[in-house]
Amino acid sequence: MNIVVLTVYLLTQPKLIKRKHQNFCYMLISLDNISNINIKAFAIGKIAKYIFDSYQQDSRVIIEASIYIKKNRLLKKNTKKMKIVFVKIHKVYNIDK
Repeated sequence: MNIVVLTVYLLTQPKLIKRKHQNFCYMLISLDNISNINIKAFAIGKIAKYIFDSYQQDSRVIIEASIYIKKNRLLKKNTKKMKIVFVKIHKVYNIDK
């Protein structure tokens, strides 16, 4: 398991989805000093509810997360593959005052 600690900006408002009595929270984040890299982040369970309730768009936070890489096939013939990086958030720490 690849665990990283990152300082990030929330580019989108966290979205909360409930499925089968489980909370899921999705958002788009950007690394603190690299503005052209956008990463899809998600959280599950109590941390998802906490992120949704506590943070807004443009919040600056420190996250402890795991990295996931998913391969998607593009085009009709499934000839071209694309890798998408996801981050599963385990813990969140506030920076803003």
